[in-house]
Amino acid sequence: MKSPFKAIFYIKYYADKHGETIERKATLDEECYEGVHKKHGYPYKIYVDVNATEERNNGKNQYRCASKKWEINDNPTI
Repeated sequence: MKSPFKAIFYIKYYADKHGETIERKATLDEECYEGVHKKHGYPYKIYVDVNATEERNNGKNQYRCASKKWEINDNPTI
């Protein structure tokens, strides 16, 4: 069965919610983008969390936001 996702990558960043650096298996679709926070001025990236989308399995992509700085890799690093 062919994967419904386009290019897969791993995004690593510090998540305030978790209080640590996390890494997610990710992809991009037409709703993903990069921007700059209007009030605080830091960069952010909206991406599709592949594992969360597969776990939910409700036909809807699960979006996440990396902010301030992130690292993108072809393979998992942590």
